[in-house]
Amino acid sequence: MVKLDKFEIEFNNSEHAYFAGQEISGRVVIELSEPKKVNEILLELKGRARTYWTKHSGKSRSHCSHSEPYFCEQFNTNYTQKFAVSSEKEDKKKKGVKQERVLPEGRHEVPFSYTLPKTLPSSFEGDYGYIRYTCRATCERPWDFDIVTKKAFTVIGIEDINEDPKACQPASASDSNSSIKFCCRKNGNVITELAVERTGYTPGEVVRIKGKITNQSSRTLKNSTLRLRQHVCYKAKTFAGTEHVKNASKVVYSKTLGEVAAHQSLSLDHETISVPALPPRLSSCHIIDVRYTIDAQADGSNVVSVPLIVGTIPLLADLVMFKGRPKAANGQTNGTDLDQGAQIQPVPQVTITDESGQTTVSDEHHDELSAEVEAAALSKKRVRMPSSILSELYPTLPSPYYKESHFGPVDISDEREQTHYGDTKFAPKYPFYTD
Repeated sequence: MVKLDKFEIEFNNSEHAYFAGQEISGRVVIELSEPKKVNEILLELKGRARTYWTKHSGKSRSHCSHSEPYFCEQFNTNYTQKFAVSSEKEDKKKKGVKQERVLPEGRHEVPFSYTLPKTLPSSFEGDYGYIRYTCRATCERPWDFDIVTKKAFTVIGIEDINEDPKACQPASASDSNSSIKFCCRKNGNVITELAVERTGYTPGEVVRIKGKITNQSSRTLKNSTLRLRQHVCYKAKTFAGTEHVKNASKVVYSKTLGEVAAHQSLSLDHETISVPALPPRLSSCHIIDVRYTIDAQADGSNVVSVPLIVGTIPLLADLVMFKGRPKAANGQTNGTDLDQGAQIQPVPQVTITDESGQTTVSDEHHDELSAEVEAAALSKKRVRMPSSILSELYPTLPSPYYKESHFGPVDISDEREQTHYGDTKFAPKYPFYTD
């Protein structure tokens, strides 16, 4: 195989994260230290959901899998046509002139763009399945193996909390457990109460919890816990067509509560949970379902759960950050809250917020980011990327920044697909609207 000095896919969006319905654009970059023969440069953009696991029954086992395709766009970039050269080549029967395409040494950039469908679910990487979006470029070579590079990117589905009445409503649950025993005797009830003011949140928001653990028994409760848990349901089929379901649960956040003495109670009203970078619900996916619960469990009692919906567009009524503020007559920002009907100023193109909360803004008067801003973007990964889809849905919604999934990167290499360049590890990113 002829080695290329560089063969990569670069996206114009530095976060590699796009909302469903947004245009994805970038370039295929090839760097050569000497001329190489390349017939075509082909590109493939693909998105699909897939589930898979092995089901064991005694000594037998069966493989369960399912796939849900969303799009697969394959096209020829036609980049090599301008490098066609004529060369003398002798056939078995006659002499003829054959066109060869030779890429000269140096750097080559092949641009591409594609508008994503608006109904895509968010990227997801789980234990028994995934929703994955990739861009794949192929150098098709004459009489030799093709050279392949692949890069994954994040798609954010439109999961709008504002359009879900349930997401704006409070939720509560309680349990009275009379099975607490000591020395084979009933030892009194333990009552656990749990409530949240609403069930819909986006990553970065804080869930304020109310509740109480009442210990009516005669012993101290020592092991009470508060948890945020993810529940995923995977659907698949065997080769014979039999449908199967696989349920998996992960603890995202856990906190040990204080002891509850006999005939005393513990208030949970000051407990909070900050929603980390989690995959949202997957309304448009039919084979993977993601949901969340906040659980409270007193020592030895049943688990009390309230549902939590993770979306991608926050509840605007509770959003504390705005895109702009009205200007006074002198053109300066007046620093006051937005009044009803106040004019919104043009949206900054890029805003970078560092870990200390300091922001740097590149507005409409700056064509390019300064070196300091670019360095901050690369080091902090807190770049607020404008989205035409969000601007279309909610003009006053601030541009989000993105964080990698709470669960970290996963291996996306496919044993059935040979790639020579590109990334083998990938972590989806999810939008944050508040610091």
